[in-house]
Amino acid sequence: MSTRTSRLVIVTRLGLVGFIGGFLLFYLTGILGINWGFIPCMVGGIAGPLGLLLFSWTGVRLIGAVCYGHDPAYRKYIAKGGDPYFDGLPPPFNSDSWTQRIGGLREPVTDFIPPEHWRFQCPRCGARVEHGNSMCWNCGHGNDLSQCHGCGTIVREPSFGAFETTGVICPNCNSVIRN
Repeated sequence: MSTRTSRLVIVTRLGLVGFIGGFLLFYLTGILGINWGFIPCMVGGIAGPLGLLLFSWTGVRLIGAVCYGHDPAYRKYIAKGGDPYFDGLPPPFNSDSWTQRIGGLREPVTDFIPPEHWRFQCPRCGARVEHGNSMCWNCGHGNDLSQCHGCGTIVREPSFGAFETTGVICPNCNSVIRN
């Protein structure tokens, strides 16, 4: 399962845009009769966007640390490799889906494409799901509850696949529950 797009790849894409900008600047100044030279145009074209990137990234990270530094969800997002600046860049630079930017897992390639309003992600396979606690349509994660046929108690599966393999013993009537 792949994770987010590397920051190095994103910075390289931004540098390429700067290179193209410097190249165009060199030829536009040549057309206007101004002789700046090729190297200064390239250095300015690449250093300008990368300098702006460094300044913006530092500002976003400092503001995030000050405003959300004590928020456990923000700290978990940062610990899982999230970055508010790089995750917010538009698709030419960061080609990850919005679900992947938030959750960190790449969505599986299947014939079924979930609706756009499904904003949650399965922790096992990365597929978009409708609710944070709903069963995954792709791998079945979250289907860990079953009702005892003897007494009607709702029993949670202690480990993945226990209902199908060994069965689970009901704590009230000691009957074995299998699906």
